[in-house]
Amino acid sequence: MIRKIAWQQLWSKPLTTSLLLLVMALAVALSVLVVSLGSGLQRGLIAATEPFTLLVGSPGSSQQFVLNTVFLQDKPLSNISYQEVTQLRANTKLVKQAIPLAFGDSVKGFRLVGTEPEIFTVRADNTKPEWLRLSSGRPFQTPFEAVIGQDVAKQLGLALGDTFYSTHGTLAKGKEHQEEKFTVVGILADTGGPYNQAVLTPIESIWELHAHGHKPNRVQGQLPKAAQAQAQAQAQEQVQDQDHSHDLSEKGDVTAIMVEPVGFGQAYTLAAQYVKRKDAQLVFPAQVITQLFNLMGRGEKVWQPIGYLLIGLAMAVVLVTAYLATVNRLRDYAILKALGATQKQLYSILIQQTAYVIGLGAVFGWLMGFGAYLGLAYALNTSSAIIMPLAISSASLQLTLLCIVVGLAVSLLPVYAFHRKAKQLHDVMN
Repeated sequence: MIRKIAWQQLWSKPLTTSLLLLVMALAVALSVLVVSLGSGLQRGLIAATEPFTLLVGSPGSSQQFVLNTVFLQDKPLSNISYQEVTQLRANTKLVKQAIPLAFGDSVKGFRLVGTEPEIFTVRADNTKPEWLRLSSGRPFQTPFEAVIGQDVAKQLGLALGDTFYSTHGTLAKGKEHQEEKFTVVGILADTGGPYNQAVLTPIESIWELHAHGHKPNRVQGQLPKAAQAQAQAQAQEQVQDQDHSHDLSEKGDVTAIMVEPVGFGQAYTLAAQYVKRKDAQLVFPAQVITQLFNLMGRGEKVWQPIGYLLIGLAMAVVLVTAYLATVNRLRDYAILKALGATQKQLYSILIQQTAYVIGLGAVFGWLMGFGAYLGLAYALNTSSAIIMPLAISSASLQLTLLCIVVGLAVSLLPVYAFHRKAKQLHDVMN
């Protein structure tokens, strides 16, 4: 009965109640959005780096190295010799697996990644399935076969058996390598990360493209006939030499090496071996991402206090309005008291009304904030390399619960104000 009276009396002034709910909801929604974006970005960054325990590459910016290798962004660093892969694989006491990666080309803006079949065996940890799983087709086996990411298939409309040319560099409108066509033999399932936008191919494809990419006979029309014949002979000789070098299994260069250490201690032992090297570097991608996130977190630290301030202001508005509404309803409360309502029941009605406003405002605010996060996350997931999970963050729930608890605690203030006002009225009447 008390709850029904409290609810009906609260909505006896629908405009005032609706405005109170809106103020409370907007304040909570902004804070929930900020917290959810921070949490979602962090979870997306961590998930992307999980398959990359260690990375070895040429000296340079570790941030650029990780952005290029893990997130397929930025320009690749210079290459290192494949001999580094061989040496790492030979170090079986420290290294469980070493997989080369070669970058530099693209397919209509999507990164072409030259690698080896072992990449399909990589797991983020032993409790999880393979990082790169196929939704259809098979892994590549020979040069110029390609396994494409989910986003590549959707946005370029590629299917099994389709062919395409790669482009030199990372620009979508770069110069195409028309010497060889790639054939789609597999399509990846959702990786939950940047490699949804990757085009995987045997590393030999990259080596052959760059070995045969520029031939002297392309300028024959500008040379005398004798020079043309000589250039053609030299070109043929170079092609034979290059084919012979491939027959001898000579390896080209690599841009990065994914390294899975035997264990945690072995990872740091291996890292210590690279500290003084000037021709190569070893990085822990998770550490690099943590540093980047800390830099981005400075912006979050600015927004979070603003969000909390807005929540505080919203609660203040709710409480002040609740107090004024209480004063305006003194006559109603007097009528209820005359009808037999006790002082305790009147206090209960007042507390429930304030609780309704704070509780409903916080819940609506969480729904608005999380809905806005889902929209932004979906937009970012389809247009960027970072995949933010479309899931509820515990931080947003904790924040909303905190708002409700604090709001209920401070809702005692209008009760105290009502008690004093009622006492003053009682004294005047007597």
